[in-house]
Amino acid sequence: MQEILENELDKLKISNTEREILIEEFEWHWELFEERFIQENKRKPTEKEGLKYIKEYLSENAMIEKGPMRQVEKENGQIQCLLNALKREHQHLTIEEMSELLIRSGFTKGSSVKTIYRRIRSEFPKYDIKIGSDGKYYYDDSFEEQKKINNAFEKNELGKKEIKESITILSNFLESIKDSPVYDKAATFIENEKKKIKQTNNGKLENFTRVLFMGAPETNVKKETWDIIYKAMELNAPLSITYTSEGKKQPELYGVRPYQLIFDNGSWELWAECLKQKHEGMRLFNISRISEIKILEGTTYKLPADYNFMNKVTGSFGCYKDEFQKKYKIKFKKDSYAWLYSKDRIWGDKQIIEELDDGFILSFEANQFKPILRWVLGWGDEVIPIEPEELVVEWKKKITNMSKSIIS
Repeated sequence: MQEILENELDKLKISNTEREILIEEFEWHWELFEERFIQENKRKPTEKEGLKYIKEYLSENAMIEKGPMRQVEKENGQIQCLLNALKREHQHLTIEEMSELLIRSGFTKGSSVKTIYRRIRSEFPKYDIKIGSDGKYYYDDSFEEQKKINNAFEKNELGKKEIKESITILSNFLESIKDSPVYDKAATFIENEKKKIKQTNNGKLENFTRVLFMGAPETNVKKETWDIIYKAMELNAPLSITYTSEGKKQPELYGVRPYQLIFDNGSWELWAECLKQKHEGMRLFNISRISEIKILEGTTYKLPADYNFMNKVTGSFGCYKDEFQKKYKIKFKKDSYAWLYSKDRIWGDKQIIEELDDGFILSFEANQFKPILRWVLGWGDEVIPIEPEELVVEWKKKITNMSKSIIS
């Protein structure tokens, strides 16, 4: 099958990196296919049947190149790659070392020493990149203007009190996500701010422990998964991920443009645009269900203006989005805790409250069916769904199954 696969790859306009990924991942795809085929047909697939599967595999997974990257996009990608090393990783690099770094990162063309010196080096000053006496470039974090602002701020006692309160409250908030990947990055910033306050306030730091944040149990996320996603978003580079969707046993391969990381109720979600034909459009990926992940180097994308997840979701039921918006009607018992909790909150678009003799009807529009179903079930006999019919049917099915479990 390997020779047939490579013959089909020769017909496609794909990058060398993409070709290598497709060849590498085909092995386990083929093993799964062949195993299922033998179980169903009691024989191995013929060469013709194998060719058909290979064509389907490439149709679903191959990322076809859409033409060469424009010069300005390439240079922006190169600059962001270098800034990541100089600013985030605090490296000191010569022009020669920058060239080697860019080539390793997939910028095989336009990354020579001469090109960097002639076209990219002139951009460094605007990012506070300077050259040292050793001939190496580095990020200069001694901002004179920022020092002036800090000095003026420290003279303002009210300002000092407010920032002390803010830093302490933020510290308490971080405790609610202590084991999440983002914690270390945020905690480092908080600790640096605390040190500044202690230096300018005789070592005293007010402790606002009366402000607490309670978080949900968190899912485990591999550090390398987090690091790769974070780097890809910083470079605006696409990702290849192997992902097992909720309710499915077999993993699938996705090519995605990562837009946002979202922390919701103890779980990390990746909001991304799918690139491959089988999985087009925007969707959420639970990061704990990603088994393999790689950056597709050598290409970047432009972040669209409407990428924000909050602009795509209607409803206040967490990190979830349906394709279509529905109208919901939910009845609450009068004087129930469910109604006392819910009556003063906005749950969706076009929200309306209707008072009845025995309760209230809450109406709104949202595109979050599953979490709304869980929310209604969570209130027990204090809440009854009225619309849409799909919600009523699923609610009745769940409570019927629960009653059967109790009786048995």
